[in-house]
Amino acid sequence: MKESSPAAARLPLKTRFAKAASWVLLGQILDNVLRLGGNLILARLMIPDVFGIMAVASVVHMIVALLADIGVRQAVIQSPNGGKQSLLNTAWTLQILRGFLIWAICLVLALALHIAGTWSIFPTGTVYADPVLPSVIAAVSFSAVLTGFQSMKSASANRAIDLKRLTMIGIAAQIASLCVAIGFGWLTGSLWSFVASGLVSAMLSTLLSHVWLPGPTDRVGWDRDALQELLRFGRWVFISSVFYVLAMNGDRIMLGAWATPAILGYYSIAFTLTNVVDSTATRLFTAVSMPALSEIARTAPHRVPNLFFRMRSLTDVVYVGLAGFFFATGAWIIGFLYDSRYAPAGPLLQFLSFSLLFSRYNLVTSVYLALGRPEYQSYVNVVRAVSLFVLVPISYHLFGFEGAIVGIACHTVPTLPLIFWLNSRHGLNNILFEFAVLLMWPVGWAVGHAFIAIARNISW
Repeated sequence: MKESSPAAARLPLKTRFAKAASWVLLGQILDNVLRLGGNLILARLMIPDVFGIMAVASVVHMIVALLADIGVRQAVIQSPNGGKQSLLNTAWTLQILRGFLIWAICLVLALALHIAGTWSIFPTGTVYADPVLPSVIAAVSFSAVLTGFQSMKSASANRAIDLKRLTMIGIAAQIASLCVAIGFGWLTGSLWSFVASGLVSAMLSTLLSHVWLPGPTDRVGWDRDALQELLRFGRWVFISSVFYVLAMNGDRIMLGAWATPAILGYYSIAFTLTNVVDSTATRLFTAVSMPALSEIARTAPHRVPNLFFRMRSLTDVVYVGLAGFFFATGAWIIGFLYDSRYAPAGPLLQFLSFSLLFSRYNLVTSVYLALGRPEYQSYVNVVRAVSLFVLVPISYHLFGFEGAIVGIACHTVPTLPLIFWLNSRHGLNNILFEFAVLLMWPVGWAVGHAFIAIARNISW
């Protein structure tokens, strides 16, 4: 069987890693700038309630998408057979079917929410009781159908750690999405500008993956051996995704039942700012580190620990340093970026900054996939999900909404003993490193206070 092997795969791993990391960082920086800039503009065009409704609609879509995840792309990247066209065609077929399944489930959930609303099941004034939410969920989730047709050439490029065109496609889709959101938002002031922008982004990225990326044309295929391999790897990814989606989105699921759309909108803004760090590091590890570590694990497994700590040496410093910085500057950042209506998001940003101290450990799950141990990721996500749904309700009922936010920020702490134990089986622990990197928190805190002092002496 002929294999798909991009020319970039013939370059040395170190060269490919450096080039890919540069493109991912560039793409993520531009993405965050565009996302933040668009968020600031849209915050002035719309009321806070819109952000709360969109937060819940997006979470519902994301939950269903992750619950239907069987790790098709991860399997292509990790598998020794990831270049075979029979496996790629089978993976593409599964991906298309998954897209339609996600949309169908979301339609059922939207109908259920509509019926619940007519029966007044949810408390008046909460996000779930808003009559527009079901139709927004139905529309937002159609993006799953569009992205389901995304070319497997993108997975092949990711496997070869050739991310230049993938990054440029992401940037193009983000710019188009932002233009639609701002244009439609300026004309209507409606939350449907968010919906339209998401669909445009999904459609454009899918189209460009077919016409701009090199490689053979995607075809519907159903190879039995390829299917068995994909499902064998995917069963653990599916289990992991079930609990990952609860751990990553359970906060907004619970807050949606306790908070008004405006309060959830404040939380969504604070969460977005702290998530800039997490999304950048996760993107870097998923798109670059996981393929690189997979290749090392296949060819020289003894090198995995050293490469892992070289990757972490930078990301952990950034995580911990920015945790201190955001704690010092949270209220000032919100006051500077947003108008007075959004001031309550300031303290929330300070509370959520502590999440960066612990969420940095989640990056190790990419190493587990690279080592061919997806079950490890499942174990970690089970503990994360259970911890979230136990700790946050207790914190809320004992200390109110602010207590719930602190619980959200610290809910990953119970995963640390498990992660250290799993790491010990592959030589991935370094206790001295773990303690030394914490010194960056007071450094970040001091820099934050110095930054505020300087900013107050400047006339903006």
